[in-house]
Amino acid sequence: MNKGVINIQIDQGYIKQVVKDTINTALERDLSGVTWSMEEFRNECCGGKASRWVTYYIFTDFKDEIDYRNGGWLIPAKGRGQKHIIFAKQAKEWIERNKYRIDWTAKLPE
Repeated sequence: MNKGVINIQIDQGYIKQVVKDTINTALERDLSGVTWSMEEFRNECCGGKASRWVTYYIFTDFKDEIDYRNGGWLIPAKGRGQKHIIFAKQAKEWIERNKYRIDWTAKLPE
């Protein structure tokens, strides 16, 4: 017998179930093709900041780079009663890349 060697038997059914569960979890988190409302975006990516704050400090400050017409992730609302359309995967990736460019402690102007 080799010293320091431990033999462990693992049920193949258990391994298959763990792999299946892991894949299902990953697929559920995949944001490809998913759009968010402002509410979902601010809760998922902005720590629950107010809609006005997100509009002022993200949508306005970074307008040119996040606008979908420039390859970004935001289709801005065109007026009252309209809603923003946010491409979730791209928005989440952009926030991760740019989180230090955003002044998360800024207060809304009076």
